[in-house]
Amino acid sequence: MKSRFLQLFEHYPDAMVIVDRAGQIHQANSQAEELFGYDHDELRGESVETLFPGQSVTLSSGPESAPDAGRAGQHLDLVGSASDLRQFPADVNVIPIQTERGTASVMSIRDITELQRAQFVMDLGLDFEEAAGRDRRDLLDHLIRAQEEERGRIAADIHDDTIQVIAAANLRIQQLRNALRDPDELDVLGRLETTLSMAMSHLRQLIFNLRPPSLDHGSVGTALRGLLDDMKSDTGVSYHLDDRCTASLGHAARVLIYRSASEALANVRKHARASIVRVQFRAAAGGCLARIVDDGVGYSPAEVEQRPGHAGLTLIRERAEIAGGWSRIESTPGSGTTVEFWVPNTGLPEQPKAGHERVA
Repeated sequence: MKSRFLQLFEHYPDAMVIVDRAGQIHQANSQAEELFGYDHDELRGESVETLFPGQSVTLSSGPESAPDAGRAGQHLDLVGSASDLRQFPADVNVIPIQTERGTASVMSIRDITELQRAQFVMDLGLDFEEAAGRDRRDLLDHLIRAQEEERGRIAADIHDDTIQVIAAANLRIQQLRNALRDPDELDVLGRLETTLSMAMSHLRQLIFNLRPPSLDHGSVGTALRGLLDDMKSDTGVSYHLDDRCTASLGHAARVLIYRSASEALANVRKHARASIVRVQFRAAAGGCLARIVDDGVGYSPAEVEQRPGHAGLTLIRERAEIAGGWSRIESTPGSGTTVEFWVPNTGLPEQPKAGHERVA
């Protein structure tokens, strides 16, 4: 099983390093050496701070400290530094493991420079006046289509590569099970099988989130129901979904509404501590009016929206305004949160004045 782990480690598509509790790198795969510009085995024995200088990289204490193995690990947003001093934004996941030498961590590292560039364009709201005369709605459609194509490519890569590797590992486990007789070894094998099954389930859910099949031909509500079901299963937050948006929405509008509603639900999951969330869609003024209301702890928008982890609410507003719509967020500490936005199906109508239609 050790050799199988090392094979998966070496051929994993992202950069990966194994780091001990003291922060010393014990092993790096070829993708990590290429990403950071080091020769074979040159990273072995170096401090992890070599890759992320001047940043605090706190490693988990180990799998034995996590009561729920499915939640063990950390996600970090860091700045990587290559051997030629080139720097890049890095998405880092840290997973604690137990080795023959004791507790260690596997760090997977991804350069997200291109992703941040695309997000930067969206965050700026796109300066349409300098877009060389291109119609802003066509530009928005183009950006949405490009983003969805990239999501589809990532989902296909996960399905055709990573999931196939895990499926092959499961087959090897079944073969190994037939050859083992020792109860302790069978117990270890069973736990490994459970972990791989959990990884398979999470990856399949990720594929669905990246590219919900119903989003292409169905309604936004149908696509969101899967997210709501997952949230209820994972957090216990119940939901009421009322989809009465009878307008024939174009693909770009459906995608924009779905992604914005997903951002709002992600904030409910992460921050609201709610017991129920109500999601409503209504046809209004040639577009779709969406409303997401939770009964959680609420917050002060003026104080919170600029903090890390709350950028999604800003994106909801900017996406709607780029499309010619509008959004509003109402919340006070202790009284829940309401996120409401309207997106036109065609054209770019003016920003609605006070007294525009609201969901009852």
